[in-house]
Amino acid sequence: MYGEDAVYSGEMNRFTTTRLLVRPLQLADSGAVFDYRSDPAVMRFQMWHPASEREVRQFIREQRGLTPGLPGHWFQFGIVEQSSGRLLGDCGLHTPLSTPDSVEVGLTLRPDCQRQGYATEVLTALIHYCFTTLHVRSVIARTHPDNLRSIRLVSRCGFPTNPVKKHDDELTFVLDHGTWQQSENPEHPASH
Repeated sequence: MYGEDAVYSGEMNRFTTTRLLVRPLQLADSGAVFDYRSDPAVMRFQMWHPASEREVRQFIREQRGLTPGLPGHWFQFGIVEQSSGRLLGDCGLHTPLSTPDSVEVGLTLRPDCQRQGYATEVLTALIHYCFTTLHVRSVIARTHPDNLRSIRLVSRCGFPTNPVKKHDDELTFVLDHGTWQQSENPEHPASH
């Protein structure tokens, strides 16, 4: 669907979908990022709650020189609507030091940009990016058990419906390359 429609440039840190440009966060994004990440409705299920726009700017500065998939680091992308150029949210990926062949993904959208298909579009393309550009074996998504919209989103994007881990404050879903490959190309069995 959207993963197939995504266009991956020669640069490893940006791609486009039908409606979106996914590129590294820029300092000019800091005010918008702070605004939506400070919204109580958004903060409820997020791990990162910047205390100020200055903190967001510092985070963006620290991202400079990093590449997606660098073990031990989060790499944060801005999600930009191509038609207007406005920042809709951000998405990121983290490669754990302990399992460098897997990537954890996450995304945050401004409240006024939710329920318009953007989350499905960007997550589908981000998963495709992880498997085809970063060549990982699995993609991980974590969410709060009360975040039903996120649980439905990961299911829509191909993750198994049952989490591999359940805790009071977190569910962990894992999509392995073979399962993803089979869902991308159902006529041909996944090769192992």
